[in-house]
Amino acid sequence: MPFALGACDDDDDAPTGTAGSSRLAFTSDREGGNIDIYATNADGSDVRRLTTSAGEDSDASWSTSGRIAFTSNRDGNTEIYTMNADGSDARRLTNNTRRDELPVWSPDGSRIAFASDRDGNFEIYVMNADGSNQTRLTTSTALESGPRWSPDGARIAFHSDRDGNDEIYMMNANGSQQSRLTNSPGSDLFTSWAPDGQRFAFHTNRDGNFEIYAMNVDGTGSLRLTNNTFFDQYAMWSSDGTRISFHSNRDGNFEIYTMAANGTDVVRVTNNAAFDAQAAWRP
Repeated sequence: MPFALGACDDDDDAPTGTAGSSRLAFTSDREGGNIDIYATNADGSDVRRLTTSAGEDSDASWSTSGRIAFTSNRDGNTEIYTMNADGSDARRLTNNTRRDELPVWSPDGSRIAFASDRDGNFEIYVMNADGSNQTRLTTSTALESGPRWSPDGARIAFHSDRDGNDEIYMMNANGSQQSRLTNSPGSDLFTSWAPDGQRFAFHTNRDGNFEIYAMNVDGTGSLRLTNNTFFDQYAMWSSDGTRISFHSNRDGNFEIYTMAANGTDVVRVTNNAAFDAQAAWRP
């Protein structure tokens, strides 16, 4: 859900560490307090603003071809859009009176999964990359959100409170064979598949505050990757499998960080007084 290309001069805010040369899209309110989508190198350099609408733009997701899907309420209602990697050619894909949000591209770029409450409560849907053939995949009376495609495009992970609290589930890409993967007393949210399809990263407050964990895709082998008294959320695995991005308020306000896939070598990517969150790696 939304929280809560002109160049953005951020050279003075670049971290001293390095996290590789991959590109990250993220959400920020650093210019005028409006929530927009930006992109940066993973070492914090070359920050560029991609959206400049009067609405809130968030939930960026890259396709393999470099096009970005995102959520925006620029036209009065929360809908799904796509745009080029430089912010040009924005196209609206959904159009209804309810909320459509959290789009994610299928690995082959042909489809987009997203969450919507168009049928009364939040469920998982898919559509073609041009917005056609919008199809509902889940049909429970609970909240289902945060879809994430498997690297081979055959399965979709998501979170749901259908069993009383937020847990991680998985289903085939057509909505069949839905199964529960986690069973904790806290909320397990927003999975990210490792590129080899064998592990998930996700955030959970099962130990008191939100931290990043990883586990096998069958729900076993849970491993805590972050450990502090603040909020570490929205883990996203890099396409080469070596690093995980996340946002955290550990240094006073929400910023983008990356770490090695085992939780070591934490690098702060953004550094300003604004809200920076929801980083997504470019494939």
